[in-house]
Amino acid sequence: MRPNYRALAVYLLGVFVGALDTNVLGPVFPVIARAFHVNLEVAAWTVTAYTVAYIASTVLSGALGDRLGHRKVFVWGIVLFAIASVTAALSRDFALFMLARIVQGAGAGAVYPNGQAEGLKQFPPEKHGMALGMFGAVFGLASIVGPTLGGILGQVFGWPAVFIINLPIALVVLMMLKNTSPSTVVSRPLPDWIGGASFSAGLASVLLVIMGQGLIRVVFLVLAVSFFALMIWRQRVAATPFLDSKPLANKAGVAIMVGAALIGLDMSAAIFVPTLVQSDLHFSVLQSGLALLPAAFTGALLAGAGGVLVDRIGAKKILSVGLVAAAVGGILLAWPHLTFIRFILAMMALGLGTAFTMGAPLNRLALDLYQSHQAGEALSLMAVFRAMGLAAGPILLTAAKVVHGFTGMYGTVAVASVIGALVFLAVPERPRVRTSIAQKG
Repeated sequence: MRPNYRALAVYLLGVFVGALDTNVLGPVFPVIARAFHVNLEVAAWTVTAYTVAYIASTVLSGALGDRLGHRKVFVWGIVLFAIASVTAALSRDFALFMLARIVQGAGAGAVYPNGQAEGLKQFPPEKHGMALGMFGAVFGLASIVGPTLGGILGQVFGWPAVFIINLPIALVVLMMLKNTSPSTVVSRPLPDWIGGASFSAGLASVLLVIMGQGLIRVVFLVLAVSFFALMIWRQRVAATPFLDSKPLANKAGVAIMVGAALIGLDMSAAIFVPTLVQSDLHFSVLQSGLALLPAAFTGALLAGAGGVLVDRIGAKKILSVGLVAAAVGGILLAWPHLTFIRFILAMMALGLGTAFTMGAPLNRLALDLYQSHQAGEALSLMAVFRAMGLAAGPILLTAAKVVHGFTGMYGTVAVASVIGALVFLAVPERPRVRTSIAQKG
């Protein structure tokens, strides 16, 4: 089987538009708050709502894609995302804008795992790492383009343009999809929808526990426990359980889940880099906004190389290099009396860490746990566990900062990276030939 780069490009573009929306909103966020006459704390819930909907949709959509066809669910996600983007742009009421953001998150959640799973089918199994690396590079590119594009669109055309830009990209993706073949699907019964909805609601509740305050945390903690209890019961009694949990119910599965969350925690440290450079290097607000570019460029450039190396020398070795690089970056930032040169070196180390952990290596290990017809389920679960770490990270890191300043914060990043490297030692990497659905069809 020869790689089908033309078909892969469609799914890469679809994932790009979803990843772009995560980064493009930052520069216009205060403008949106003023437009709807709400404070930043209230406006921040639009980000929380998007994230919660994204996580809930990702795990549901990955499992549905395995049964109904990844291409079909990918199309649903693109259409939903486009409609919600236009609705958000045209909103004049904050409640409608919030609803549009929830639907946007649900659409993006359907795009991500199914785009990757369908993209993998365009490559032979021995080149899956390369394909996953390309998806990682797309995320890196979105992190570079997003803030700049958001600032330009917001400044020239106003904040609605940040959402309108999604429409032409989505239309291009849908037009390109006409030239791709439908998914070949292994006939399987649909998963238990009660178990799936309970799992998604439980994940959403956990995120709201992490992000909320006071009584809200207590309420959603009770809800999280209730939803997960219902999900566990349905896993036992349903004719077709929502999740195939057997691959995760062993040492390797637990290690991958914990490792994914630790990688997410490392990624969350980027949020505090502008504050660090304003404090220690006396950067202006504008300069601090550009401080992440060395990490973003390094990550985008090396993500594809990481995928190729996964195919050649294995995922565990690449993950180890990435986590060690992240630990080095954390140590360089944690060391007192930060200098500009040490900061640049730290950013490059963290960029390498992101490139060699976020995409191809982790997803390849997850895919090896599951059968080829369960690719959507495997990829969506990794996205969920990584996102849980990403959501919990700011809480843990700010707590560490209270104890010992930025030294405590980025020292925590270094420790988490080392623990992650040790955790992945428990995952056996067994090279095996996996027959893709594309080959069967």
